Amino acid sequence: MRINLGDVLKENDDDSIIKVIGIDEHEVFYDAWWEHSQTWGLEKSRTATFYRLGLEFCLDSYSFVRNEPLNQKELLKFQPDLPHRTANLSDWHWNQIEYKTLEEFQDKLGLCADTLKFQEHIKVSKLAIIPLGANGGHKPKVILTPDNGEIFTPIELLWKAHNIQAEYKTNIVSGVGIYRLGISNNVPSYYLGGKGDQAGNFEL
Repeated sequence: MRINLGDVLKENDDDSIIKVIGIDEHEVFYDAWWEHSQTWGLEKSRTATFYRLGLEFCLDSYSFVRNEPLNQKELLKFQPDLPHRTANLSDWHWNQIEYKTLEEFQDKLGLCADTLKFQEHIKVSKLAIIPLGANGGHKPKVILTPDNGEIFTPIELLWKAHNIQAEYKTNIVSGVGIYRLGISNNVPSYYLGGKGDQAGNFEL
């Protein structure tokens, strides 16, 4: 079975119904069907952390029911075209140094910056970054806008995210990465992590 955006799936061991609202090579983002109200759970949500399953687990544990293409409202809200992860570096780490300019940050990254050239851009006019605290919990969101008003390159996003995270100590000791969390007031939200996401996925 191949899983596609908009697929409605049924869990093999019970009657749970989900709808795919995002997918990449590692994981599936989904909405859940609420039988009691006969609606999709995120239909009226403006702020949400996306439900997610590992792709292989989803393939093994769910069966195809039908495809229900995302409508225009869902496409605008969930923005499934955005990458699930970007700005992954295994040889860099969050620290509490603020870099005043992108050029200063790029110089500090050195050869690590070359890796970012091949990672995914995020085409949005704004997004919410969720930094991490010392015990791994989330700190208050910060809204970021790209310098050109249209798209974040991985290095620009990492620079701005790094300066946000610099306000807080973190227990992450290996690598950095920026990962899709969900939506915040209908703005795409991303959390800051290490070389892998919270589910343990990682790929440069």
